[in-house]
Amino acid sequence: MNNLETLFIPEEIKNIELAGKLVVIIDVLRASSTIVTALANGCHGFIPILSPDKARKKAEQFEKEGVLLGGEREGIKIEGFDLGNSPREYKIEAVKDKIIIFSTTNGVKTLEMVKGAHRIIIGSFLNLQAVCKYCTNYKGDILLICAGKEGRFSLEDTACAGMLIDSLKNVFSDTCQESDANLTARLLYKKFGNNILEILRKSQHGQYLESIGLDEDLKFCSQLDFFRIVPVFKDGIISI
Repeated sequence: MNNLETLFIPEEIKNIELAGKLVVIIDVLRASSTIVTALANGCHGFIPILSPDKARKKAEQFEKEGVLLGGEREGIKIEGFDLGNSPREYKIEAVKDKIIIFSTTNGVKTLEMVKGAHRIIIGSFLNLQAVCKYCTNYKGDILLICAGKEGRFSLEDTACAGMLIDSLKNVFSDTCQESDANLTARLLYKKFGNNILEILRKSQHGQYLESIGLDEDLKFCSQLDFFRIVPVFKDGIISI
């Protein structure tokens, strides 16, 4: 029986052996949701780079018309970048056939930390059942990693992990599902049921985004199974 494990913050990775594992990165607000949306809208791929300066230099390696800079700090678009970290910005007309050089506070940092995993995919509420199916077909151990917020626990990411665990309940043993972390994530999800928007609005980061006028992002990111794609991070690029 394969093992399923949840990490509430990326800093827990240092105690985990990643070799052979499928890692699911969950950063609901908003990197995961943005990546899923852009790829569904025809973007060729995302190259995650933590440093904005290094992201700008990386963009110089591409033809100007084929690349965009996307990312945020404190929820706000980085100065000089083409796009921020709102999935609503990543419309077909903006991103189709483009490469996105992407720099965000939490999601990109987490991706950097898991490069030793066998396979890395991106999960969100937007593509939850597609991720669930991908996990069901994987024959090894699975690690759900919540990106959190600057090293702190995140309500929305943990609830999303809980929904995934609940959807996978027929695949993994009860013992596996009821590890402390997995049980906590499931109980948190069950508390809210499928009222995903309520989860996002009650979360600390969701309240911050609302305070800077991004309530529409919460509504967008709360959509369940809006897309049927699973982004895969391989050789430095996220694509489908």
